Amino acid sequence: MKTKTNYPMGSISSGTMRNEDLIPDFVWELKSLAKSCKWNKAYKKEHLALCARIEKEMEKEGYFDSDDAVYDLNEDLFNALDQYAAPYFYFGSHPGDGADYGFWLSENMEEDFDGLKVEDLSEIPKDYAGEIIVVNDHGNMTLYHKAKTQNPKEIWAVV
Repeated sequence: MKTKTNYPMGSISSGTMRNEDLIPDFVWELKSLAKSCKWNKAYKKEHLALCARIEKEMEKEGYFDSDDAVYDLNEDLFNALDQYAAPYFYFGSHPGDGADYGFWLSENMEEDFDGLKVEDLSEIPKDYAGEIIVVNDHGNMTLYHKAKTQNPKEIWAVV
C-alpha cells in the first residue's frame, strides 16, 4: 500500500536567531517529522536518536552558548530537517528574512526544473513520463510526477 507524503512547508520559527530558541523548535519539528515519516524508516530511528541526544544536552548548564550547540544547530539539525524538504524545497532561513526558519521553495526552482512546464494538465502528452510543473495564470504552482501509463500524481502545490 502506498502512502501519500505530506511535506512540511512554511515557517517553523521566526523572529529569533538565538540558539536557545531555535534548537528546541528545530528538535520539536524534527521529532514530529521523524515520528510521522512513513517513507524512510532509517530517518525515523536516526533522527529520533539525534533529538534524544540534543534534548539531554539542552539540560546541561551552558549548552546553548557552547560549540556543541552551534554544531548541533548548524550541522545536525539543519541537515536532518532538510531531508524532509519537498522536491525543489529546502530547509533554512527565508530569503527575505534571515530570522524566519522553515521549508521554502528554492528561488532557483524554475532554472533547476528540467521537466515539462504547462498551464493545464490537459496539455500533457499522453505518453509523457517524468516531472510536470503546472503554473496557472495566477502564478500558482503544482508539481506532478507521471509514469507513461498512469495519470499524474500531485507531489506538492503552492498557492
